[in-house]
Amino acid sequence: MAQEGQARGSHKLVAQLAKKGAAATHEDVKAAVALAANSDYKLLRWLIRGIPAVYLELETVFEAKPQQLGDLVNQFAANASIRNINILINGIPYPDIAQVNVVAAHSGEI
Repeated sequence: MAQEGQARGSHKLVAQLAKKGAAATHEDVKAAVALAANSDYKLLRWLIRGIPAVYLELETVFEAKPQQLGDLVNQFAANASIRNINILINGIPYPDIAQVNVVAAHSGEI
């Protein structure tokens, strides 16, 4: 039941983020994928695509240390609106960096 409430909350945040457009902050994007605003995961880029009022997707790319991946994936896995989690651990020359690409989906009225 708590996951359903969290999913609806995330759906609303994705919809609000789409309305804000370029005025959205990194904290807004983190909230839309259910991460704490003060989390130390670096947001590299984000993109909203879809048809407003019907279907929206928020695609994000975060940078984290490989030892943080377990916690980050657990946070994303607990959010029912997360549709994809792709992890790329960079090798030479940056072995201490992992990029996590996440897609959050929203469907319904904005």
